[in-house]
Amino acid sequence: MLSRVAESLYWMGRYIERAENVARLLDIGLFMELDADVGLDEGLGPVEIALTILACRDAFPMEVGPPSREAVLRFLTFDRSNSQSILSMIARARENARGTQEAIGVDVWSEVNRLYLFLGGTRAQKRFVREPSSLFNYIKNSCLLIDGMIQNTLPRDEVFHFLELGRHLERIDVLCRILRAKCPGLSKPINGEDSPMHLVHWTSLLRSCSAHGPFLRSERERVEAEGVIRFLVLDSDFPRSIRYGAARCHESLEAISGGDEEAYGCEAERILGRLESDLRYLDVAEIFDRGLLQFLDSLQISCHRVSDEIQRSFFLM
Repeated sequence: MLSRVAESLYWMGRYIERAENVARLLDIGLFMELDADVGLDEGLGPVEIALTILACRDAFPMEVGPPSREAVLRFLTFDRSNSQSILSMIARARENARGTQEAIGVDVWSEVNRLYLFLGGTRAQKRFVREPSSLFNYIKNSCLLIDGMIQNTLPRDEVFHFLELGRHLERIDVLCRILRAKCPGLSKPINGEDSPMHLVHWTSLLRSCSAHGPFLRSERERVEAEGVIRFLVLDSDFPRSIRYGAARCHESLEAISGGDEEAYGCEAERILGRLESDLRYLDVAEIFDRGLLQFLDSLQISCHRVSDEIQRSFFLM
């Protein structure tokens, strides 16, 4: 496979995954501010904190005054000058998909193209004004449809594995960002009066990761710090956990590079193998002993190293 095609597939997977996560993050933040009526008196609101998670607070135009809810939502949804907006990410996914139409098939290409044209048109603007939550659900469903087409129409060859590699690596990175932004405040000791609101915040964190229902079915315990971190970081079966994502990235890299259990084919595969092994034998108490923020920082550093090594091994040819 040409390195140009491989790079396009990898980044298409990352951009689609990132757009879906931003849509979910904004939808949950909007729900918390409008329906649960929380966060406005506690520093950054649930919608505004998305600027921190996506590392684009400095790019937000502050000359018009403090960020309003609608301004932040528009900035992260439609602003083409913001590289982290949903429209910008879908535009880049479309450009990558355009160059790989023969590899991904007409159905996947058509859905990516259709989502881009919808977001750039007046129907998306009208839906945003009328019911923004409906727009975010539309975007999430379209991204999930693209993923479903990839899962059900593509052979398990290099095309599939480069898409999967990008998707799961992005999922790990976004989850680390969300946990890093939201967990420090949630991990502080609470008094009895704060307890209901604490539950709302932990629940919103799980919903931001599509993990609330699966968590309740799997853990069968109260929604609290140890259980949530164990589920989102260490669970081997939940598709959005960090351990699950690391395992899928490792599998895809093995399939691409031809490595096996006795040897690794590239440096990215070695880093992922060590990360996967560490997560397999790690206990949630050890994560808190290490320090949650330090642990999440080390995970993000590993993600960035893997991304750099993938770039060096497969795309810079």
